[in-house]
Amino acid sequence: MARRTGWGLANQAFSSLTNFALGVLIARSVTPHEFGAFSLAFATYTLLLGLSRALTSEPFVVRFSHVRLDVWRPAAAAAAGTATSIGVVGGAGCVLFGLATTGPTSQAFVALGLTLPGLLLQDSWRFAFFARGSGGQAFLNDLVWALIMFPAVVAFVATGHASMMWLTLGWGGAGAVAGLVGVLQARVLPRPALSARWLRAQRQLAAPYLGEFVAMSGARQLAFYAVGAIAGLAAAGAIRGAQVLLGPVQVLHNGARLAVLPEAVRLGKSSVPRMRVVCNRLSAALSAVAMLGGAAVFFLPTALGRQLLGQTWGAAHDVAIPLAVMLAGGGISMGAVIGLRALAASDRSFSARMIVSVLQIAATIGGAFAGGAVAAAWGLAAGVWAGIPIWQWQLRQAIAERERAAGGGDRDDASSPSDAVTAPAAPTQDRGPDVPTLAAPGFSPSPMEHVRHGT
Repeated sequence: MARRTGWGLANQAFSSLTNFALGVLIARSVTPHEFGAFSLAFATYTLLLGLSRALTSEPFVVRFSHVRLDVWRPAAAAAAGTATSIGVVGGAGCVLFGLATTGPTSQAFVALGLTLPGLLLQDSWRFAFFARGSGGQAFLNDLVWALIMFPAVVAFVATGHASMMWLTLGWGGAGAVAGLVGVLQARVLPRPALSARWLRAQRQLAAPYLGEFVAMSGARQLAFYAVGAIAGLAAAGAIRGAQVLLGPVQVLHNGARLAVLPEAVRLGKSSVPRMRVVCNRLSAALSAVAMLGGAAVFFLPTALGRQLLGQTWGAAHDVAIPLAVMLAGGGISMGAVIGLRALAASDRSFSARMIVSVLQIAATIGGAFAGGAVAAAWGLAAGVWAGIPIWQWQLRQAIAERERAAGGGDRDDASSPSDAVTAPAAPTQDRGPDVPTLAAPGFSPSPMEHVRHGT
């Protein structure tokens, strides 16, 4: 487990580092107006990426972690095909938007639209590899992306082709190539034709996960905009500056979730108490790391802080501790979030997310009214900590439901390879890459209409 978690952290850190380096490289090569266009395109990509994960990758990890290879392959084909389809639809929208505008924004969105199917395909392989316990393959795929992307972007800049069209194509095209490399790594062909069936089969997970994504993203953005409107742009900038300095802590949170969730799913099938222990230990570790990160930022030498954030350093320093407390609370909640995912308790997870999002927005806005950036940051922290008992209660209820179902013999009977796109077989270790075919072996779509989706 430690090795798989290490791959998750390494993969997330590498991905964050390459995104940071790409942003710096492009920002130094274009005008502020052009960089703003690229930022809008990248933000759109992030939004569509979250949507794709909610509909494909997260249900895949919950249902198909550590299953037999003959179950994993057809499910991976369907999930990757659905992600590709989302990319085609979203990409078409980006292209149409780009054609309706002019200048750098037009170029960035047209290039994003052309490469979006491959970008979302690449991300789906990352989750599929971790579900299989092959985090090293996910890291290798991200490495391929970086090794193609940076030489391409540097070449465009060096040869005078630093337009938004070429630079965005350099980034997105490299990601699309990595998505194709993922096909070779997995030895699975994506099947977009199965998209509608996949979404119907996974709707009891995908719909709540999508709602969670919308609620979480909306809460963050609304709270951030509210701070700027109520306490001023300087207050919003202070919070954003502290978030940048605490970025490594957030990377750790994301990496731990990516790596631990498949392991929690495996334990949830065999021993719920052991799964709960793993989730509790993860919560304690993430909370401790968040507080250490906050202390590191708080005691950062002023000269170094000013070099990193310039004039924003002073205000960012003031909100570092409350934001670290907020991240510590998020770390404690993370164990329950993963536990609910592992038990496929999507309705309970959605309910908790909605309540906690409202608490965070209300507390942050109240803090902004009360005392500017510092009070707003403490309000955000209070909202997160108020949500901890809600997450924990929902997890306890989900565990109790699982125990009652197990006692009554209510088990999912979809265990054959033909049912692989809807429900996994009994948890066994991967037999290794000994199946040569790229297609989904023995796949029959008919059971997808009838498989029960109980937890």
